[in-house]
Amino acid sequence: MPTLITLMALGSVALNVALILGTIVACVPAWRARVFPTVRNNARVIVFLLSALSVAGTLLLQYAGALNPCVLCWWQRVFMYPIVIISFIAFLKNTDFSGIADYVLAMSVVGGAIALYQHLLQVLPSGLLIPCDAAGDCSVRSVFKFGFVTIPWMALSVFAVFVLIAIIARKK
Repeated sequence: MPTLITLMALGSVALNVALILGTIVACVPAWRARVFPTVRNNARVIVFLLSALSVAGTLLLQYAGALNPCVLCWWQRVFMYPIVIISFIAFLKNTDFSGIADYVLAMSVVGGAIALYQHLLQVLPSGLLIPCDAAGDCSVRSVFKFGFVTIPWMALSVFAVFVLIAIIARKK
């Protein structure tokens, strides 16, 4: 299980690098004109694969790693799991991603906000934020890799990539 968690953390760092590069590309018109069409053409596959890997990761951590999800983890799942289904159906029906971009965007913004809140609960000193429940399960940091990657950070990274892709691939 430690190897899986390290691989997931490395994937999260890779997504963070992709977000930074995507933001830079968005700011340079010549790069944007070359990269954005590729993202638009492959958005369905990218979103489906990332969301499917995220779902598989959460289930592996829960059942193989015996890391039971807290309340905020469940809420993040509420917003991640439908993205797999929506993107898979769009892939099967050969629907353009722009047709589902608004749904992916809405779910990713809400899921990302929950993930950010939980990440802050886990990294900030106790008492700075209102905990999600009396037991404080959501503030327990069960994974902490590279000095900043927690399980909520992994979810936030995926949601943030979905936001970027959805903004790029939306209908004009």
